[in-house]
Amino acid sequence: MTDGTAAKQASRERIYPEVGAALLKARHEIGLTQQQLADATGVSRITIQRIEQAHINPSFKTLEALARGMGRTLTISFDEREAD
Repeated sequence: MTDGTAAKQASRERIYPEVGAALLKARHEIGLTQQQLADATGVSRITIQRIEQAHINPSFKTLEALARGMGRTLTISFDEREAD
C-alpha cells in the first residue's frame, strides 16, 4: 500500500475514541474486567481492548452485545453540536 493510499484509507476509517471511552467507563462502573465482559458477551477480550484503546470502531452488533453483557441498553443520540 502506498503512503497516499494509506492516507486515503485512514481518512475514511476515522476512529471514534468516545466509543471506547464510554465502553471503558461503563465496564469500570459495573466492576468487570475485559475478560469477564468477553466471557459474558462472546466478544473477544482483544476486540474489547482494541475498542477501548481507540484502535478500531466496533459494529453496532458488537456494541449491542457489549451493552447486553453489562446489563445496559445501547443508546445512540444525535444531539445538537455545541458552538465551536
